[in-house]
Amino acid sequence: MKVAILDDELHCVESLVLHLQSLLPEITVVYKSTNPVEALSKLQEIEFDLLFLDIEMPVMNGFELLNSMEEVRFDVIFTTAYSQYAVEAFRAQAINYLLKPIDEDELRSALLTYMANKEISIRTPENLEELLNNFIIGKSLIDKIAIPVSDGIEFIDVADIVYCQSHSNYTSIHLANNKTLMFSRTLKDTEDILNKYGYLRIHQSYLINPGHLKKYVRHDGGSVIMSDDTKIPISASKRNNIMSYLESLRT
Repeated sequence: MKVAILDDELHCVESLVLHLQSLLPEITVVYKSTNPVEALSKLQEIEFDLLFLDIEMPVMNGFELLNSMEEVRFDVIFTTAYSQYAVEAFRAQAINYLLKPIDEDELRSALLTYMANKEISIRTPENLEELLNNFIIGKSLIDKIAIPVSDGIEFIDVADIVYCQSHSNYTSIHLANNKTLMFSRTLKDTEDILNKYGYLRIHQSYLINPGHLKKYVRHDGGSVIMSDDTKIPISASKRNNIMSYLESLRT
């Protein structure tokens, strides 16, 4: 079986290659890329059976890539870190998917499901459009968290959070518009809520949104500068979290 892999994070690509080679040596990875724009033309030139396709990628996401192709001549297993809405979107059409970080047992199950149900495909424009609509609707509902405030509940987009700071049994949530909300949860509870969105715990008292990361500073034990110019220290025990993330961004 010939396989292609497209994911904007290099470490995810290489990890998946290793998992596939370990599980099924007969699988041949004929193409792998971290660049969806470049991959758009290449995937239409080569012959292969199955594409492992990341959904959330810069410039062009996985759905946009498929929608831009004249013809989809292969099957797809989607990969995503956004578990809640992804599950509902894919289950609605019995489409195969994997949640990141990819577990080898789940990968084996996905491959077995794919080989047993190859007649299920996203190749028709109608299927792709329905899947995209389900995904967008689910995402719009899930990409918010509810914060109790004095006169009710405020819903905020997780992408607007710059960082969260611990205050004993409360957490202050600092937003991109310079507004701060107090959340009646510990930072650990807040981390559990935001973990699926890729937030990083870099200090006992701080949880950051990598999407608002502006600069990494090496000296004085290490720190980061966020989009609102807040300087946040990196603790020794959490250093691997931020360094692994920064390593994944290297090209």
